[in-house]
Amino acid sequence: MIVRIILPVILALLVGAIPTGYLLVRLFRGHDIREHGSGNIGFTNVLRTSGITLGLVVLIFDVAKAWAATQYLSLFFQFPDIAGPVMAVSVLIGNIFNPFLRFKGGKGVATGLGVAIAISPFAALCSLGTFGIIFSATRYVSLGSLSAALVFSIYNAVFFLRGGTDMYTLVFSLFLTAAVFVRHISNIQRLLHGEESRIGKRDGRRS
Repeated sequence: MIVRIILPVILALLVGAIPTGYLLVRLFRGHDIREHGSGNIGFTNVLRTSGITLGLVVLIFDVAKAWAATQYLSLFFQFPDIAGPVMAVSVLIGNIFNPFLRFKGGKGVATGLGVAIAISPFAALCSLGTFGIIFSATRYVSLGSLSAALVFSIYNAVFFLRGGTDMYTLVFSLFLTAAVFVRHISNIQRLLHGEESRIGKRDGRRS
């Protein structure tokens, strides 16, 4: 029983902690992404400092690994009713508090999308659409990400009230939204002061 509880959680955390941006920039650009731009290992900073192609590859890999870990490691967890949300939280924690990089990881956006697709696909699709609309209108990745995270919780709250989802999924959606907002505190401050960088400006300073 202990193996079916602890092992999937640890594996999910380790998969979430795979530093895709750090590894791919090292491999294809030969430098440490943490020493460029905002210093973050996520796809936005990779896109700004290493090009759109590598940025998109990082995005796809981060979404895919998060989805796969949540989807398949849930099958081995002892308690099926909460397996998905528990794996999703583990993946997200691994990404944000990366044990391979001195517990400094990403902002949980791409990874959050991956686990959201696994847990609540329709709400995740609506969130992705929200991101697309906000980003297209403002060119702020951070504002698009914050809006998408908020919409994810709102949709899951509506689904819960209508009996379309369970309490565990709702709690996870609130956790995901809170995590994204906390990781974007500095971005929120810059947005409020009109200092946030937009995608398309070649300053590469913040993400």
